[in-house]
Amino acid sequence: MVDSHCHLYDDKIVDRCQDIISNFQNDNIDYVIIPSCDYDSEQKALNLAKRYDKVYCALAVHPHDAKNYDALCEKFVLDNYSNAKVVALGEFGFDYFYNLSPYQKQFEVAERQMVLCNECDLPAIFHIRDGLANETEHFDAYKDFFSLANRYSLKRSGVLHCFGGDKDKARKALDLGFYISFTCNVTYKSNEHLREALKYIPMDRLLIETDSPYMSPRHQRNLPNEPKNVKYVAECMSEIKNIDIENVYNITKENTEKLFYKI
Repeated sequence: MVDSHCHLYDDKIVDRCQDIISNFQNDNIDYVIIPSCDYDSEQKALNLAKRYDKVYCALAVHPHDAKNYDALCEKFVLDNYSNAKVVALGEFGFDYFYNLSPYQKQFEVAERQMVLCNECDLPAIFHIRDGLANETEHFDAYKDFFSLANRYSLKRSGVLHCFGGDKDKARKALDLGFYISFTCNVTYKSNEHLREALKYIPMDRLLIETDSPYMSPRHQRNLPNEPKNVKYVAECMSEIKNIDIENVYNITKENTEKLFYKI
């Protein structure tokens, strides 16, 4: 199995990070990809990737921290993107649910990092989360993402991580050549729209992830998530697609390596 997106440096699990990685073989984890969210986590993600064979990383600034994007963040990317363990720029994009950075700043930083993807010849890991229409003027994160993605064609494509959209949004992403990744929240009873989208998306465009320590599976909502739980995403995918779970493991791993070509 591959966990294509987990934050092992996060405070919720960093104390157990070494044990989690040491157990990858027992947990049937081939490797993981650790995205970053700001300048500090860019350094942490790269250090973990350099330290462990089964860890890769991605560098970028999350929309929550777009307000803090500066030359130092960008210099770190430009100084390190050629490292063999840096396989993408991410995660970046739009988050209108919390609006921790101003709308315009989120758009500017996402646009700049789209440009960097092509300059660095790397794929992108996108974070896209809609807001609530009755609470914020700018709530349609997917609309702004698709607008930007249509303006900047990525040489190396990208993935919509922790997909939260419906079938129509999935179709638009597929039309642009993107991959789509699901987390353990696809197991939540309330997320039937995710399972409908998953049913629609072809297997050759799917990735699996945990987004650890977030998005814990339905029966472990009170515990921090970790990479071994990616099996629950695979089980859900196996059931919905009616294919053997070993095929899910193999196909999603192959998709991961097609997108993140440096692995």
